Amino acid sequence: MAKSDRIGLLADLTQGHHTALDIGTDHGLVLKTALDLGHIEKGIASDIGRLPLSRARKNLKGYPVDFVLSDGFSNITQAYDLVIIAGMGAFLIATILKDAPDGAITYLLQPNDKPEALRRDLCRLGFLIEDEFVVKDRYYHVIIKAKRGLISYSEDDLLLGPVLRFKLEAKPYYRQKKQQLETILSKVDDARRSTLLTMIASYEKGLADAKD
Repeated sequence: MAKSDRIGLLADLTQGHHTALDIGTDHGLVLKTALDLGHIEKGIASDIGRLPLSRARKNLKGYPVDFVLSDGFSNITQAYDLVIIAGMGAFLIATILKDAPDGAITYLLQPNDKPEALRRDLCRLGFLIEDEFVVKDRYYHVIIKAKRGLISYSEDDLLLGPVLRFKLEAKPYYRQKKQQLETILSKVDDARRSTLLTMIASYEKGLADAKD
């Protein structure tokens, strides 16, 4: 299976860590890429399903990886300093993070939808955002790097990303989101229209904030 730009970026972001726990590992491609590049020393491939875990075992045969059948963190006993949760919905990622341990652990989170909802849940669950990235791999994917900490963000920060909004790479992403909202403006009721106009104004701020 070919490596995608999304997987490549996630793997690159593992640099500087020793052991990565990949929750919902599926094929194990993020761990495989990170280990091939020498970015990490060891991996823990975890999944709630036996079939995806067996696929990961096949792809990672001979690699320094432990395989754990687990619902989120529930069966994880090994030590790790990095957690990867990628390719899931924002709500599911937040649900998994409710059981995240305390400590100096970095989290790489890539929701398939609603990054703004995940940012809000991160604040509620006691996480702060260290960095953010966006990559186009057929679709735009937002990656959030987080750690334990208390912080509050403005509504613009929650929608745009408190770090991402100042990055040039965000401009085409914001432009697409703004255009998508403008397309449906005439098809919604007044209450929804007001919400969409507020979001469009936020994306316009993001386009202005992103550094050239």
